[in-house]
Amino acid sequence: MAEIGYTEIHLPLRKLPGWGSVDAITRSAGWHVVDSNAERGDANYKKTVTWGVAAELWVMYVEDLITQVSVVIVFGADRAAVETLAHRISALLTPYSRQDVLAAADEGMSKADTARHLVRLALFAPKEFDGEIFEMLRTAAEDRDPEIRNAAAWATVYLAWPECEALLRRLAENDPDERVRAGSKVLLESLKDG
Repeated sequence: MAEIGYTEIHLPLRKLPGWGSVDAITRSAGWHVVDSNAERGDANYKKTVTWGVAAELWVMYVEDLITQVSVVIVFGADRAAVETLAHRISALLTPYSRQDVLAAADEGMSKADTARHLVRLALFAPKEFDGEIFEMLRTAAEDRDPEIRNAAAWATVYLAWPECEALLRRLAENDPDERVRAGSKVLLESLKDG
């Protein structure tokens, strides 16, 4: 994603999936694709496309293909340019605010909506550790429903926080459900593979 020292703003999209709207914006703006994961190993669970906007200014689209939750990430060297572009994109796409994303999952939410909520938290999260977001994922990883615990584990694929490795290790070693343990072990192995 963004290089060290770059400003990064995450815009979690309301529309599921958000690709059509983002693609239309990038085409009308004439931005050129500089990177895509279409031929990489992670293309089976996510879609990422990055466009060059100007020197040291990029826009990245990331979509979790299972939940269809997506985020636009604006990043670059010049904080003011990143903020201006993020504001312009926000006016076109009306993304969720931090408050919206952090709104606690409703007890009455379906399992699919809860999984989307957890993935949205992870995609919205900054590169640096965010204790509030991690606590929500950790709490979901302790839910009585194994499908929710599994969704919390899989949401960590979008985070590079050491705390996530510890969470996955705990699930892989101690979760009462075999599927959650197995999925967490796969995720731990993928961390080793980079």
